[in-house]
Amino acid sequence: MSETVLDYRKTVTNVWEAAKIDLSHQIEPPEAILTQIETNIPLIYRRGIHVISGRQKTGKTFLNTMIMAAILNPCGFGGFEPSKIGLKVLFADTEQDRSDTQAVMARVHRLNEWSTDTNYERFVGLNLREYSVEDRIRIIEQSLKDTMPDVLIVDGVVDLCLDFNSLEESHKLTAMLMQWASRYNCAIVTALHVNKGNDELRGHLGAFLAQKGENVIKVSKENDGMNYMSCKVIESRHRPIDDFAFRIVEGMPEAYEPEISTKATVNYESIFEAALKQPLRYGELVGEIVKITGKSIPTSKRYIDAATNLGIIENKNGIYECKNNLPF
Repeated sequence: MSETVLDYRKTVTNVWEAAKIDLSHQIEPPEAILTQIETNIPLIYRRGIHVISGRQKTGKTFLNTMIMAAILNPCGFGGFEPSKIGLKVLFADTEQDRSDTQAVMARVHRLNEWSTDTNYERFVGLNLREYSVEDRIRIIEQSLKDTMPDVLIVDGVVDLCLDFNSLEESHKLTAMLMQWASRYNCAIVTALHVNKGNDELRGHLGAFLAQKGENVIKVSKENDGMNYMSCKVIESRHRPIDDFAFRIVEGMPEAYEPEISTKATVNYESIFEAALKQPLRYGELVGEIVKITGKSIPTSKRYIDAATNLGIIENKNGIYECKNNLPF
């Protein structure tokens, strides 16, 4: 039997040629898709991956809602405006119930004063919660081919892999997202939780996305007498936009300008997450706050009163527990 010899030289040459940079042909930089109006600095770029980070229940989905509304509205929203009219958005929700996904989409419609019982042709939403990882990826890619959006929003990128702590899976998923962004000439916006201890993006997946992404936008809950969400670009390949904020009013996000204070801000959320790893009685909680902060007993009691008023902790018949007050 004669031996079959395969000649890979042509294939290898083609791959190499495709990756080569040709100085005789100008490559345009990525187009800005969404820009902060006050600074005229872009936040979202075509062909880039953008990561919204934050702890659970800090308003990442609400920020996604604002971004989608701003991209789809010719006049923009919340201090941001699109680069041009007619942009398309594909929204893929891997985490929530179908009714919640519909509620998010309806919220975008209400922000832009559109009918909430009629679909908008440039805004497509998918609920992928019930599908396997392989099917989620397949459905998103087919949707990209069919709709050719300018922006893909993936709320729950961790659900596109089985193990976000696997080096191999995290690398493959990050490479796939970069291929999608390039192949379909779109921006990709993802949401990913952070670790409770150090606020770093979770797992190897978070490390890869932070390394390869255009920027990382951190969302955190704050209070200046009013509960609000603070947003800050903490990593960026470009000039970062100014910090901005929003609050939730009757279930709808709106831009917010926090009060400027010269006093040091107390991070009640972090303090009480550390103190209330399990429910505690008042005296026990006071002791924990003293140990964690080094503050006096009267100051620790004031912290408990403030955190209770802010809705961070809850007193249930003399037992204190942490409490999240955002719907999702």
